[in-house]
Amino acid sequence: MATSRVKTVSFYEVVHAKDDQYPRMDEVPWQEALEEMSFKPAAQRTFTTPDRDRFIGETVFAADMMHLLVGRIGSGNHQTVDLDQGHIEDLRLDGNKGFIDTTTVCFLDYGNIIGVLHGSQAAPRATAIQRWMNACGFTTEDVALWPVISQDVWTKLQQASAVHNFEFAFRPNPAFMPHDGSSIFGFTKKAGERYPDHKITLKVEVPKRGPGGVTSRARGHRRLQEDAMHFIAELGYLVGPSGIEMARALVTLPTEEGYLKDEPLDFLKHHITAKKRVEVRAEDSRPRYTTAVEAILEAAREHATDLRAAVSAQD
Repeated sequence: MATSRVKTVSFYEVVHAKDDQYPRMDEVPWQEALEEMSFKPAAQRTFTTPDRDRFIGETVFAADMMHLLVGRIGSGNHQTVDLDQGHIEDLRLDGNKGFIDTTTVCFLDYGNIIGVLHGSQAAPRATAIQRWMNACGFTTEDVALWPVISQDVWTKLQQASAVHNFEFAFRPNPAFMPHDGSSIFGFTKKAGERYPDHKITLKVEVPKRGPGGVTSRARGHRRLQEDAMHFIAELGYLVGPSGIEMARALVTLPTEEGYLKDEPLDFLKHHITAKKRVEVRAEDSRPRYTTAVEAILEAAREHATDLRAAVSAQD
């Protein structure tokens, strides 16, 4: 019997976590890092959060290269059902074994990009993978995972003749707050520190009329465009289960006919992702992660042009 589900492959860029000016990293030999990780004992591949969530990583081999599994070790009780008789029974494991929800991570061979596919709703998200990578010494320095944004959206934001408004909503995550700065990032950090348990929504809008006239509005559009680009470039600081929930702008763009048109941009919507059908057959002797690897690599091939363009858009 085969089970089939449509799942989402998401792409992230691995960047310096503590370099505000030059976050992009030189290309890392990820296959070497994965091979080195494969020799580490379980204790060195396990990370426990202050909330007692436990995560473990393991390197696996599929499609002629090494990949990473990061799992959340569960403590819940799982049950099975007899499909013929309709009996529900507790599932018990022998020995020192436990249940785990895993996320498959594939490292592409350019741009320090990873493709991520979650095995279940409880599987580690990008923030947890980032914390595991840093806690278990997967790299020689602390890293952050930034969502890869479509080049088309970057181009529209860069070429906009005016940015009328920019708004975002987030829930502060003290562990991954953005750095201070002269842009709206500075306010974001202070607001997060003051209201750590709140949902914060910020909207900056250039008024259509008011003191200062055309010159003042043009200056406002320019500053808002700069701040929006800065914010989106560092979106990874806030993305996650407790992070950014909305990020969008209204811009004016030139058309091929020589006119101007207003267009809304939704930056989270244009985080490069792909829906893929993942099928697992009961009689298949291959490990389950192989189907996740195949889905990620297929999505990477389909979006290769956008992915390559996106990680060069901010150079």
